[in-house]
Amino acid sequence: MKVKEHNDKSREKRLWAGPRDLIIIGILSLIAIALLLVPSLISPANDIQVLIYHEGKVIDRFNLREGTARILSYEQNPEIEIQQWPDQTIAFVKSDCPDQICVNTGKLRKAGEFAACLPNNFVIVLESISDAEGVDAIV
Repeated sequence: MKVKEHNDKSREKRLWAGPRDLIIIGILSLIAIALLLVPSLISPANDIQVLIYHEGKVIDRFNLREGTARILSYEQNPEIEIQQWPDQTIAFVKSDCPDQICVNTGKLRKAGEFAACLPNNFVIVLESISDAEGVDAIV
């Protein structure tokens, strides 16, 4: 009977996580944050290429350069405006689609980001220039 009573008391005293567990959780959290930051540190912002797609075909390709500001409009749909800002960002700023999700996506600035206006079949994709020139597959 005393043994059972002792086990119940020890269960009440146990913490969810001890000091060692908290250290391990902290280390794993730091590793996860570092892995999220590494891609942005590897590819600098000045090595970004912008691809504009319409119906799956590239209609424009240019480098995202600091200090360049312009508004882009394409003959495929002149109602869509894409703006590039001097701080090396780009975004949809105007569209005739009903939901305006593309406009509300905001500015794109890092390789791997994209925005799409699906009703009008427009997509903006940012990719690293080194990725664009690299090998697709080794056979």
